Amino acid sequence: MLGTVGWVWPKYAGTFDSQDVTTDDPIKAIFEADPQWWAQFLLLCGVIEAWKYTREAEGKSFTGDGPAAIDWSNQWDTLDAAKKEDMAMKELKNGRLAMIAMAACFANYFIPGSVPITL
Repeated sequence: MLGTVGWVWPKYAGTFDSQDVTTDDPIKAIFEADPQWWAQFLLLCGVIEAWKYTREAEGKSFTGDGPAAIDWSNQWDTLDAAKKEDMAMKELKNGRLAMIAMAACFANYFIPGSVPITL
């Protein structure tokens, strides 16, 4: 869902004061971004993946089939199996909705009018 916010935000709220990205068009902005930003982004992704790997090596789980690797409210272990399954299904549906929303944004960008509701 964060991708959808990133797609809509510049069009309706404007952009940040920037010297390199001057458009509110999301596809053009990708190519206007400074290569240094992309390097930093890839480094951040690598750090997150390394952290996930170490947590999984410690026996923690990101998929709900073990002790939670991230549990901000410390409630995961207090839920019974039915509630954990319900939460997993909610997260799965949220992820699917996010993918459909981004696919619709890309489809409407490259094929104008292909989606009934435009952002």
